[in-house]
Amino acid sequence: MLLRSHPLCPLSYGRAFHAQTERKSGNGLDHSARTAHLAPIFGIPPAELQATQPATPTAAIVTRGDLAANVTSFARNLRAANLSPATQRTYLASLDRLSAFLEGQGMPTDVASIRREHLEAFIEDQLARWRPATAANRYSGIRPFFAWLVEEGEIRESPMARMRKPKLPEHAPPVLTDEEQDRILAACRGPRSEDLRDTAIVRTFLSTGTRLSEIANLRWTPDDPDTNDVDLDRGVVRIREGKGRRERISFLNAEAVKAVDRYIRRARRQHSKAALPWLWLGEKGRMTDSRIAQLLRRRGRLAGIPGLHAHQFRHSYAHAWLAAAGRKVTSWCWPAGAAARCCLATRGRRPAVAHSTPLDG
Repeated sequence: MLLRSHPLCPLSYGRAFHAQTERKSGNGLDHSARTAHLAPIFGIPPAELQATQPATPTAAIVTRGDLAANVTSFARNLRAANLSPATQRTYLASLDRLSAFLEGQGMPTDVASIRREHLEAFIEDQLARWRPATAANRYSGIRPFFAWLVEEGEIRESPMARMRKPKLPEHAPPVLTDEEQDRILAACRGPRSEDLRDTAIVRTFLSTGTRLSEIANLRWTPDDPDTNDVDLDRGVVRIREGKGRRERISFLNAEAVKAVDRYIRRARRQHSKAALPWLWLGEKGRMTDSRIAQLLRRRGRLAGIPGLHAHQFRHSYAHAWLAAAGRKVTSWCWPAGAAARCCLATRGRRPAVAHSTPLDG
């Protein structure tokens, strides 16, 4: 098994680690011994074959039970389980930080030697460096890995079996007032194609309460109903890969339908990349989630709301939806999900904010 055999595995180690691994595995053969047997197969004189190869080993063989090797296998398991790319990145990024911490602190990097105290030290380090929510995210990212190691027989018991997730302080989520929403829309107003696009994106966020990645993944293929995600006549968008890979339908209000229609009619159809299936197009093609996040920050600065991000629209949607529906929604918090439950849990600890309902035009 070769280290970094897949791009989703972000672990990287230095030459010293490679040399140490080769010594452990007994594969630290010199180059001539590894290549001599290839000469008769390809009909190349040994001297020429050696001349075409590097003088030093280029790939280390990682021993069974090593953290990096098992993370690589775990990444394959995540892909086989068809988990969302975002979930895979979260798990592997957490494991990358764990590996860097263990190495930096001189702690074991062999899975059979990692103990609860090592992982608690890692979480403590994350709490000291980041917000509690980030540390809790790291905890959730590494826990499935050790559960998988138990299933695979690599270890007998997970060192996290009796660990508890860091407790999160309860904070009221940031909610945009109606006046702030109006300022954001005013910052998007203009005759340019990007103005029409950004207005449509903001209107879609406000109307649906969907996540950033869900907005970025919307497709516009009106001639192919199997792949088209936007139906302006019915006022709906199809979210194909929501959290947990669940598909669902979200509704566009009248203002959002008008904004998306204007963007498609006056900007997207004339775009040089109009043949692409993605609804949102930028100068170079598809608008990825990172590009949409950038435009939100830019429009937020123009509106006097620094640090504007997509989840603020989601919290605002959930807050308005709960205000319209009342408190009898704890068991059916669709479509806002966790955002709605978060707002519901903190409604009594925050001043009332005037909002129109999410179903209003």
